[in-house]
Amino acid sequence: MDDKPQKILIYRIGSLGDTIVALPVFNKVREVFPDADVTLLTNRPIVSKAPALESVLGHHYYYDRVINYPSGTRNLRVLYDVWKEIRAQKIDIAVNLATTRILKDLRTTKLGVLRDNLFFRSAGIKKLVGFPTLREDYELTADHDTGDFEWEAKRLARRLLPLGAIDLQSDHAWDLHFGVEEIASANDALSGCDPGKPVIAASVGTKRQSNDWEQDNWTTFFKRLKLLHPGWQLVMVGSHEEAERSAKCIEAWGGAGINLCGQTSPRISGAVLSRARIFVGHDSGPMHLAAATGVPIVAIYSARNFPRQWYPRDNGNKIIYHKTDCAGCGLEMCIVQKKKCILSITVDEVIGAVAETLNNTRAKYGY
Repeated sequence: MDDKPQKILIYRIGSLGDTIVALPVFNKVREVFPDADVTLLTNRPIVSKAPALESVLGHHYYYDRVINYPSGTRNLRVLYDVWKEIRAQKIDIAVNLATTRILKDLRTTKLGVLRDNLFFRSAGIKKLVGFPTLREDYELTADHDTGDFEWEAKRLARRLLPLGAIDLQSDHAWDLHFGVEEIASANDALSGCDPGKPVIAASVGTKRQSNDWEQDNWTTFFKRLKLLHPGWQLVMVGSHEEAERSAKCIEAWGGAGINLCGQTSPRISGAVLSRARIFVGHDSGPMHLAAATGVPIVAIYSARNFPRQWYPRDNGNKIIYHKTDCAGCGLEMCIVQKKKCILSITVDEVIGAVAETLNNTRAKYGY
């Protein structure tokens, strides 16, 4: 773009996984506008274990200030205050990275997008980038390359084509730009590890009951994996609420293990994960974080969403997904079907996926 504005607003809501999926576009914005003054408009997470977007992006590269608002608010006074704060910044361009909310029908969905469009224009912003324009921006559609629903990272990159093409396979697109102090903090967090022995990283937390593979499976998995890799070290990451579950996994591991749940910020956790040989976990924020750093993933998915839309960056990953007849339910809690999708995944299957991923890694990198 020839006319490079000096003041940009980036609109993105969500927490850890949502932020990582949008990372290539955040990097593209900074690449195109390296000297711009950037305001980040985002929501405050509803649940405590969901980290705020700015805690994932850090405070030294992607933006200069944050405007927060409560998730899903319809309070006119709150919205007016947000509008007034945006208007006061005299923004030149708004970059919309919000995932289009699929409402009851196409017309209603378009009206929601139009409302957002008018909100930003009334705040004095003349140039808007990334707002939905095509039918596939408003509705989930099949990707011609895969036959599955379009990957969210690809969908965002397509919407931001006015800024230039984004290579989603490049390391640069997923660079979290860790600072020197963050790397030093990660080194401190791993000080109890033997640097001569490989690390397997894992996270057993999830915000949704429907995505939980459950403790008995995890305990059996770690007991058996330790027998196969007796010299390896286990590092668990996640929120404070997941510390107790992770402690049980380390106990099942029965060997060298570090429980960092609630001990490190998302970015320090990311720097820690970058040292791992492999990551194993649920469909979760830490899984996306590990994938962004280039670590091969073994991910255990429920079928609450259809496959691929919310997959992580591909580093030779192994995604374990059983497509049941109730796939795409979108349930937060699964009671009637008793989580038959994710609980049909066996420990043997996950053990095999780890072995396959490590073999592929050795073939590719020689270790």
